Amino acid sequence: MSFILSAAAKDLRRWWRDPMVLLVWLGIPLLIGGLITSLMSGGGSGVRPTGVLLVVDQDDSLVSRAVTGMFGQGELAEMITLKAVSIEDGRTQMDAGDASALLVIPAGFGEAWLREQPATLTLRTNPAQKILPQIITEGLELLLDAGFYAQRAFGEEIKVIADWRETGREAEAGRIDAIVAAVRDRLESVKAYLLPPAVTVELVETGQEADKVSLALLFLPGIVLMAVMFTASGLASDIWEEREQGTLRRLSSSPQDIVKFLLGKTLAATLVLFCITGITLVLGFALHGMAWSRLAPALAWTVLSGAGLFLWFAAVQMLAPTRRAAGLISSIIVFPLLMAGGSFFPLAALPDWIAAFGRLTPNGFVAEQLTSEITSAAGWAITPASWGLILLIGIAGLGVAATQLSRGFAQR
Repeated sequence: MSFILSAAAKDLRRWWRDPMVLLVWLGIPLLIGGLITSLMSGGGSGVRPTGVLLVVDQDDSLVSRAVTGMFGQGELAEMITLKAVSIEDGRTQMDAGDASALLVIPAGFGEAWLREQPATLTLRTNPAQKILPQIITEGLELLLDAGFYAQRAFGEEIKVIADWRETGREAEAGRIDAIVAAVRDRLESVKAYLLPPAVTVELVETGQEADKVSLALLFLPGIVLMAVMFTASGLASDIWEEREQGTLRRLSSSPQDIVKFLLGKTLAATLVLFCITGITLVLGFALHGMAWSRLAPALAWTVLSGAGLFLWFAAVQMLAPTRRAAGLISSIIVFPLLMAGGSFFPLAALPDWIAAFGRLTPNGFVAEQLTSEITSAAGWAITPASWGLILLIGIAGLGVAATQLSRGFAQR
């Protein structure tokens, strides 16, 4: 045991002399995670995109005002500011890129809708913007669809009202009553489908309310595993430093066991992983407001998994003929695993076949279990079988790495 502790202390002292490498392993995932979280949550400030819709209302009717009034209600009013302009001013502002869109409502539009005649709304959007012009376009399309279905349901009554407007005659009380009755009858005919709705939703009580999981939170396990992968592969490359300094050669001629030497390096790597993943998880828990009762199992799971990955990366390092080749092989392994294992895109957001493949990767499996842990209602949600599997993987990695050392890696 004293030899294991001495080997671990030796590695910790050596790694502490180059803290910038440790900061890079920690900083890259934190930088990527911070950018992703800012994009997913709007930087936490709740800021929405805002723009200006220029309106040239040449009709000035009740119908035209209803078209523009849609953008002054609800959440659209918080994103889009309506501004009445002339056609010349509107074109000038659009050419300068000062608005999201320009809407021109021609004269006679309201009368054309009442009589179900052709009419054209002209919408010019700003090509430099993507989101708001699309919202405005889809909003107008929905409004036109609503007008179409209103004509299908109440076309005859609307035409009668249009005739009254054109002649200027006052409506007879009997005709008004007839129109009201017709509208009521049509509403009654669709009442069976609308009240109550034909589609019902049944709420099933599960005994406990599930937490709402944001997309930004789903990125956290992948970001943590990115830090683990960088750290484990980087620390494993230290085996070449030991060889070049003659440490392995002296070890092979000493009575000390190779397994104890690897256990010492694994213990040192585990302590470094504990610090790096601990910082990453604490920041993630604080940022997302998660229950701190889940931190301990999440940290234990991640550190144990990282130790197993370290041993397998060490075995891969010893398979390479040179130190440069070992670094290249590690990079070839790490980055595809990060892509497939959910570090850049959460497994839950990927297509089913890609997510199924990603869960088969080592880091994908660890990230999936970590996601279950941090999104569960209580701590220690990872199954005992998963803990046992990750422990067996680590033991197997220790055996493979020890075999590589005993087969003459130190003497090559």
